[in-house]
Amino acid sequence: MKLINFEQSIDNRILKRGLDYFEQGHVVNIETKDKKRYKASVEGSEAYRVEISLDLNDEIVESYCDCPYDLGEFCKHEAAVLFALKNEKTLGEPAVVVENDLKQVLAEQNKDELVRILLEISDDYPDIEKRLLFKFANNEDEITASKKLIREYINNAKRNGFIDWRHVDYALQGAEMTLNKAREKIEIGDSETAVLLALEVLSPVVRMLQYCDDSNGGVSFIMNRAISAIEQGVSTSLEQLDEKEQKKLFEVILKEALKKQYDGWSDWRFGLLNVCTIFSHKKDMRKKLEKQLETLEQKADSSWSERYEKKQVKLLQFEIIEKCDGTSAAEKFINKNINISDFREKAITRALENGDYEKVLELSISGEEVDKSFPGLVNKWREYRYQAYEGLGDVENQRKLAYEFLFSNRYSYYAKLKELYNHDEWNEVLGRIIESFEKERYQSSVYIDILKEEKLTKQIIEYCKKHKSIIIDLYPYLLENHFEEANDLFIQYIELSAEGTSDRRGYRNVCKHIKTYKKAFGAIHSHKLIGALKQKYQKRPAFIDELGKIR
Repeated sequence: MKLINFEQSIDNRILKRGLDYFEQGHVVNIETKDKKRYKASVEGSEAYRVEISLDLNDEIVESYCDCPYDLGEFCKHEAAVLFALKNEKTLGEPAVVVENDLKQVLAEQNKDELVRILLEISDDYPDIEKRLLFKFANNEDEITASKKLIREYINNAKRNGFIDWRHVDYALQGAEMTLNKAREKIEIGDSETAVLLALEVLSPVVRMLQYCDDSNGGVSFIMNRAISAIEQGVSTSLEQLDEKEQKKLFEVILKEALKKQYDGWSDWRFGLLNVCTIFSHKKDMRKKLEKQLETLEQKADSSWSERYEKKQVKLLQFEIIEKCDGTSAAEKFINKNINISDFREKAITRALENGDYEKVLELSISGEEVDKSFPGLVNKWREYRYQAYEGLGDVENQRKLAYEFLFSNRYSYYAKLKELYNHDEWNEVLGRIIESFEKERYQSSVYIDILKEEKLTKQIIEYCKKHKSIIIDLYPYLLENHFEEANDLFIQYIELSAEGTSDRRGYRNVCKHIKTYKKAFGAIHSHKLIGALKQKYQKRPAFIDELGKIR
């Protein structure tokens, strides 16, 4: 839609509210560098950020607002900004502040002036003062400053003791600044401080989950980033640290991992314990870590979550053995824990590498029995079984298993199955496959993919007759030999879509299909269809308007 008449495409209620916002001065500024992309702030119950993109003809290409409204394509904040832009374009009243090159402007100022500016801005925006003080804190104060900063942001984001999803990003700003500083420390070689900074993030942030809505995943992102920084810091600094410094880092990381607050968030606990395995080349640290892992294993019961934790313990124990005790000890540990799927897979992949296909077959078949209650694992073992048959040259069993995969919605095995037959044999097999799929109550996507691959146009037409909407995807396979039938099916689908639509968004979707139809079947056919729709839906002005935009 064009900026000049955008009102025709937005709900009247939203337009009224947007116009009120514009006239009452809620659009506090609009910035642009190129007269194409505009950024604006709109003050309401909160300050929201709006972005509008125009093309050279003032067509609205994109519109975005970070408010939570999701009941329509445009919100009142976007409408307010569109009124401001239109006002400037039509009446010449300035709504746009052209953004200068900040770097250049600052470079032209002397030191005293820059200090004055920063102090003035800091008075108006306390957050900036916090950021500057943290940025330039003395080395000895960095840990204390980061701890204070993280908690301040979290506490300031609370409303009646709770942080809703809109304020989680703000609450995490202190943690994010701390992690940015940790990254800088790693870059200059001060990895020990980086690790300590990242550790300060963990406890206050994981506790946030008790009183915040993390539906956007902000807490998880920060936690994973912090653990990643700790791992990177330890890995890059280990050789430069003496034994005392290594032990200090190991102790603080292990202590953090064992805190009760990670009960129920075991992935983060085991992420930290995994970092601890880096220290396991030292006997005393290895011994302490293994003791803690044994304690965690003993606590595990038969519940799913505890079984998962037990598996994670075993994987860490294996990590230590593999790092410190060599291949033979690692093989022994794998065999001892073969009924844990991760270790079965390790054993299978090692057998594949060694060309021991009988061993792969044995492990895969027993895995299918052990894990029969878990379809995902059963499929994995069957895939390995197929690889074993390939290695053994067992064509008959490959055919049988590939056929089963095909009817489990695994199209990738279609090409494998086809390669196992010569040309004369394949035509008969293909006929049986198609017949079997057509007997099923619901045909899977594999059936459609086979029809496309083999160019079985008669079956494609029959399928489209039963499932009208699929013509959108399948018409290209019908144009050459079944043009008229495909044309009729496409028109039927568009007519059905139009009948079931009553709002502008739905009309736009129908018109999008008409544009596809026009490209496929030509302007004459599409003009005829548009005319018929305009005649039929004279009492739907919004639909007539959208139809008129098709070019």
